Amino acid sequence: MNLQNELIERYAEQFPDSRIGKCIKIIERAAKMKINLLIQGETGTGKTTLINFVGKKIFPTKPLVTVSCFNLSGELFQSVLCGHLKGAFTGAVETTKGKAQAANNGVLFFDDVDTLTMNNQSKLLYFLDYHVCEKVGSTMRELLNLWTAFSTNSNIEEKIMTGFMREDFYYRISTVKVNIPPLRERPNFIRYFIENYLDGLKISYRKKFMDECLGYEWPGNIREMTSALDRIHILNYDGCKKVQSLKECGIDTRGYKRKGENPAQNRSENYPAALKQNGGGEDIFDITSEKDRIMSALKKAKYKRNKACKILDISYSTLWRKLKRYEIYESLR
Repeated sequence: MNLQNELIERYAEQFPDSRIGKCIKIIERAAKMKINLLIQGETGTGKTTLINFVGKKIFPTKPLVTVSCFNLSGELFQSVLCGHLKGAFTGAVETTKGKAQAANNGVLFFDDVDTLTMNNQSKLLYFLDYHVCEKVGSTMRELLNLWTAFSTNSNIEEKIMTGFMREDFYYRISTVKVNIPPLRERPNFIRYFIENYLDGLKISYRKKFMDECLGYEWPGNIREMTSALDRIHILNYDGCKKVQSLKECGIDTRGYKRKGENPAQNRSENYPAALKQNGGGEDIFDITSEKDRIMSALKKAKYKRNKACKILDISYSTLWRKLKRYEIYESLR
């Protein structure tokens, strides 16, 4: 395990009420119940790290397999997911096992799921409904038992509106949805990470350096911060010289300073009031189940379904299907 992942996990364990700690609790619940989970966040926020951490914790002896969805198209996706028979297509020189079979009884994680083509979304939707795999070139089906999780750094709702994602696919993969906050909204984590990372490298720093780090937006999030700290290590700051500024790490902060904020006065991310609210008044993690979200929207709309559709940003027919699926319709009669 590298130092970056170790510090993220250690922080979550030491501060369970922090925003990352809360996210992990929800991911753990979804894993235990094997409910489809969508984890969203900007690039570099540690989405894959959190899935790996929870997967190994909940399924310590089971496989954890990642499918990188970027650039998977046509039969390649089906082959990667379920494998293929020898001779099934040009270049299929041997029978292979897909990643879904490799993850059986464990975790199957789809990274950058929003990059799948509409056709492959349909294939994956069928797989999620039945957990049945069929190798390319075969008619034999294999029933699997696993937990599926997904990640994206895109605005999926926008992709639905522009026709790049199926609405039913989105709702299938996001039974539980967790949003990982960007690094600029986690000043306590920035301080903790830098202190412990540099301590592990036996590197000291001046207060000015920490203030600069707390006042910087870190557009590349944890990935950018780790790279900056590693550059200090490469430059051989072995304790003989204290780090004084981000400029020494090769970072130009111009244009990325947090305006109007005093780093020393940043709100604690462990304090409940620091949890941001979205327009619907739900927690930033969007941790409620789909059924709960629908019930919440109905209450806000005073049970007027057209208004509830606007709150949920779905069509009336979609709402109607979900009311029947979750047996909400009967309770409203």
